[in-house]
Amino acid sequence: MNNVNLLFIISIIFVPLMLISINYSAISDFYEYSVPLNSFDFEKLPYTDDPTRFQKTLNMDDSTCYTTLSMKLFCYEKPRIYEESGVSYVRTSDGIEGELHFDPVENGVTYFTIQNMTRIQGDTARITLADRDYSVQYGEDAVVYSIDENFEYSAILEKFDTFISHCHNYEGTEAELVQYLGVSSIDNVEYFMTWHTIISSDKGVSCDYPEIIKASLNHDFRI
Repeated sequence: MNNVNLLFIISIIFVPLMLISINYSAISDFYEYSVPLNSFDFEKLPYTDDPTRFQKTLNMDDSTCYTTLSMKLFCYEKPRIYEESGVSYVRTSDGIEGELHFDPVENGVTYFTIQNMTRIQGDTARITLADRDYSVQYGEDAVVYSIDENFEYSAILEKFDTFISHCHNYEGTEAELVQYLGVSSIDNVEYFMTWHTIISSDKGVSCDYPEIIKASLNHDFRI
């Protein structure tokens, strides 16, 4: 067997193996996160029973509406601004609804697993998420889920970027979804805008941190 044929046979065997090895992480993440995340849908929250809520919000003189990259129309009520932050409720015509946070840019954002957020330029921000001893608790003593991993993960966010901040149970069938809406100015104060809601699936997803956060940032949740 001449050298040319030997090299050809070696290339046939080893090149595919090298490609599989190089892409193993991407393939693994696809089946561990991307496929399960496709099965998640938005939960109907306790305060979304009224099907006319979106139209009522849309018709308010002081409400604000916007269209996302997925061409969904969202509207929210005029936020209630307090000393440290503000809050409102955002909703769509198809029943998606969540709590909208207004956090002063100079203070950053700290709720759920979000440790901090800093502005880079315009609506671009750097977010850092960490375990923060976070747990999901119903009632005063009933802790149903807690994050066991010690982790810290940072990423660059653009307007409308979406991610899972944490799971609600160990089975991974329920999670908290957060969407970043950029920066808004109210009464000469600039605020980071983020809103969150619950998503769920019968199949569930692996709740490893920060892997679930990273995978969800690259996922299209169709909002």
